[in-house]
Amino acid sequence: MSEIAWGLASDKRAIVLAVVLITMTVLSAGPLHPVDEFINNAPRPYWDQIREPMILWPDTVASRFVALPVLGVTALQLAYWHRSWRPIILGAGGVVGMMSMVAMMKLVFARSHPRTGDPSFFAEGGVSFPSGHGANAILIYGLVLFLIIRYRAARPHIIRRLAYCIVGIALLQAFVSAFLHFHWFTDLLTGMVAGGFALSLVIRLDRMIPEGRTATWWPWYGGGFWSPDDDGAPAGAAGRG
Repeated sequence: MSEIAWGLASDKRAIVLAVVLITMTVLSAGPLHPVDEFINNAPRPYWDQIREPMILWPDTVASRFVALPVLGVTALQLAYWHRSWRPIILGAGGVVGMMSMVAMMKLVFARSHPRTGDPSFFAEGGVSFPSGHGANAILIYGLVLFLIIRYRAARPHIIRRLAYCIVGIALLQAFVSAFLHFHWFTDLLTGMVAGGFALSLVIRLDRMIPEGRTATWWPWYGGGFWSPDDDGAPAGAAGRG
């Protein structure tokens, strides 16, 4: 356990993102309040016409009700193909870890809702900071892309398009949440950084888990138990997926 903790703590990318996360938290607590207030008070054209459609469709793209099924189907399919618990472990561990971190930050910093007009931290009943939807857009959809790359489940040009889609989802979620007064602008930026930090830890964890530890899968699939190859796939099926 101590080796895993040390390995996660020594990941350079995670360290950089942790510093960025701390920096964004400090800036969101005061120095960036003018930016938050400017965006929050900016005119909302066609508010009455587009508010409800935006809530019903674009705002749900990065919600857990949409993103988790996408991750779940991807992880289960790859687990089935490669007869390994690894995709499920990485997916579940990443989501639980990210949700725990975001929930803890919401409770600790207790930021006021944008509709109050006050971006201060430590407000009674405040849970605005950071944005869970922003974290979902990066962590959950990022995990989907990582698993596809990890198991070579798509061609490179498809992977590039999926990466562009994730960027588009993150930008769309940020615009919609800010437009609808659901989050302060810095809530969304910090949520995305938190999602990226959690994703970096999951990728690092994948490198630390020995392949054979996660390779026992459904005994009735393929006519009995089997010996996995180095990639966690069944022997003789290394090219699949």
